[in-house]
Amino acid sequence: MNSRFLFFWRDGLELCPQDGRRVAQGVLGAAFFTTFGVSAFTFVMSLYAGEAGLSPTWLGLAFSGYFLARLVLAPLAGYGADVVGPMVLLLTASGLGALVPVLYFFYPFHEMLGVIQICLGFCAGIVKPVSMSLLGGCAPPEGRGRLFGAYNTSLYAALVLGPLAGGAAANSHGGMGWPLLALPGLGMALTFLIFLRSRSVSPAGTARGGEMGRKVSWKDPAFIALLLAVMGRTIGASVMVTFLPRLISEQFQTAGVVAGILFALPSLVIILGMPFTSRLADRLDRTGLTFLGMGVCAAGLFGFGQSSQLWTIACLAMIMGGGAALSLPASMSLVTDMGAAKGSVMGVFIGAANLGFVLGPSMAGFAAESGGGMAEAFEFTALLGGLCLLPLFLVMTKRLHVDR
Repeated sequence: MNSRFLFFWRDGLELCPQDGRRVAQGVLGAAFFTTFGVSAFTFVMSLYAGEAGLSPTWLGLAFSGYFLARLVLAPLAGYGADVVGPMVLLLTASGLGALVPVLYFFYPFHEMLGVIQICLGFCAGIVKPVSMSLLGGCAPPEGRGRLFGAYNTSLYAALVLGPLAGGAAANSHGGMGWPLLALPGLGMALTFLIFLRSRSVSPAGTARGGEMGRKVSWKDPAFIALLLAVMGRTIGASVMVTFLPRLISEQFQTAGVVAGILFALPSLVIILGMPFTSRLADRLDRTGLTFLGMGVCAAGLFGFGQSSQLWTIACLAMIMGGGAALSLPASMSLVTDMGAAKGSVMGVFIGAANLGFVLGPSMAGFAAESGGGMAEAFEFTALLGGLCLLPLFLVMTKRLHVDR
């Protein structure tokens, strides 16, 4: 294994033209710092919800509000990036995100934590689709898998380190306090500085005008099926983010850094697998890889409801990480191949993913309370995620018949 394979993200950046390389570097750095701070905050919110007397329904609604904010803003932000340019939106969102956690010092109530989380959702709802649309136009089609692999590596490295930092901050302060609130503010502030420095991001949206101008047909069954599949995957991912820390805490009496390690396992597997799967996305059928990876995620999620040992939780977390590593670069490259490098259409793609994050926590919370435990929450949403894959399977079947 040579050094270029070990540092595959460099290979992905080298595929970009010179003017797009700095843009891509800025997007990768922003993905890390934004996700680091927000993931630390949301992890501790879930971990200490029971101790603070917050019900599963309240917790589910708080997370749904966070993802609802992202859902509403993602398409609007993508469209706004095409109209006024991405720089204004990125600087505004990251700057506001750096100031939002300060609200808790003026209103130190548990309810304010939910408000802060929703406000962070608004900021992330702008940053993610706009920055991803820039990244999609930085590399040629044959190298997008590796570039999106580098993006997901940055993203999930932050998801590994964020919960660990959040757990350590909570332990040092005995729960939710100023060390925890400093993390999302610091992450957003660093993101602001990155985009302030990378002023060349602004023309990137039009740098590849011929390709970026292609429009996907909203009646295309393949595009609609991809949106449904992504929504199903994020339904399961949202349930893990919202309820896995609570499941670990209640069933195994494990909290703090140990719970953070278990919670971070899927992200760690994604990071380790991304050098392989991102190359597969550039060589093999991206639709098939998307379907396979998302199917593995749904199967792993269902297993959480059947687990009674800590080691089975760890194994299932790694299985879900492997499935996500397969599907993420393939699905992102696939939607960009359909003409989704423009901000407006990438915003719809991210909006479909956020819809899953909105629906998942609320439905899982109600399923947990009506069924009597966390197991029902994982099983129900796993089955729903599997059903969302059926249209993509039909598209693949139809294409096989056409090819024959």
